[in-house]
Amino acid sequence: MRPGSPSAGRRGGVGWFGTGYAGLAGFLAVEALVRPPGAASDLHASTEDAGSTRGIAAASALAALCAPFLRRLPLRPLPAAGAPLGVLALAAGLALRVWSMRTLSESYSRTLRVTDEQRVAEHGPYRLVRHPGYLGSLLVWAGFALTSGSPAVVATVAALVTPPYVHRIDAEERLLDRELPGYQAYRGRTARLVPRVW
Repeated sequence: MRPGSPSAGRRGGVGWFGTGYAGLAGFLAVEALVRPPGAASDLHASTEDAGSTRGIAAASALAALCAPFLRRLPLRPLPAAGAPLGVLALAAGLALRVWSMRTLSESYSRTLRVTDEQRVAEHGPYRLVRHPGYLGSLLVWAGFALTSGSPAVVATVAALVTPPYVHRIDAEERLLDRELPGYQAYRGRTARLVPRVW
């Protein structure tokens, strides 16, 4: 096998790809350990959820399962710097998700709901964007995809996980606009995921 061939590049990156899967395991651990028990952990979705919880779960499982097979496609691998950058993105995504969960505490629920005690949060990461937890999740998936070293994995993971998160954000904003006092004003002065962009 030639040292510069695509297969050689993929084989050399197995350690990074394993780290990517470890990061996904960390993502699941964060969900289990950091989220408060009770209503925040409840998986019973209301009609407000609009199928977004199931959509994210299905897309996530498919992305994780298909990545090793896509990685075997005979394509030119990504530049070598992509994998360590992926690990950094993954770590940043996990940290942002934990920060978001701790900031909202019991209001950070698995499915979409608004409680009587809930208030608009404008501190922590919510000072800058309205959905830092989802931004953290997308960084985790982007980082995981980059650790594969495969453009096919990056493209497929993006195509699988981005639409359900966008759908989730749309459904959540409709609910919060209607049910959470002060949210419309907050929405008017913050971005969804990326300040000054979207």
